[in-house]
Amino acid sequence: MQIYSYSIPESDSYYTSIPIYNKDNKVISILKKNRHRILTQLFQMLLRYGMPYCYNAFSIDKSPIYKIDCVFTGVRYTLYSRNTMDKVSITQKRVQLIEKVQSFTINGDVYQFEKDYTSSGTLTLNGEKIAVIRNLDSTNTNLTNRIHIEAINDEIASLTAIMYQTFIRNNI
Repeated sequence: MQIYSYSIPESDSYYTSIPIYNKDNKVISILKKNRHRILTQLFQMLLRYGMPYCYNAFSIDKSPIYKIDCVFTGVRYTLYSRNTMDKVSITQKRVQLIEKVQSFTINGDVYQFEKDYTSSGTLTLNGEKIAVIRNLDSTNTNLTNRIHIEAINDEIASLTAIMYQTFIRNNI
């Protein structure tokens, strides 16, 4: 597997672009927050439940690669993929007290993203591990958190990053 990384600034906003680097320190894609629809934002602020914002992954030429969204805060997660140009439903289930698994199907292939007790994530494709992601900074003493990804290719690294940001960093 190839090595990728990115750093999350402590005070990131909707305008912050987070580049994902390969092992040669070249940008392969960019993560960016995207706001919910107005009604969903309002319910998120009132209920304090669910995903506070969406994540997008863009290629370096600014074309969208992946996007995660939800219809209502914390309900019915969807993934948009440039490969299928469709909305793909993400199902979520708890497998242990802390561990969760998100599943979705793209072009007949079953993907599963599983959070473990260390707050790391593993992405599998039809049962075969294709990516692993983890936070290298276990304490919040830095102004950034360094994230390490091992993935089979650039696109899978981008998908793993938005899954991690949404379902592990946001504690959903």
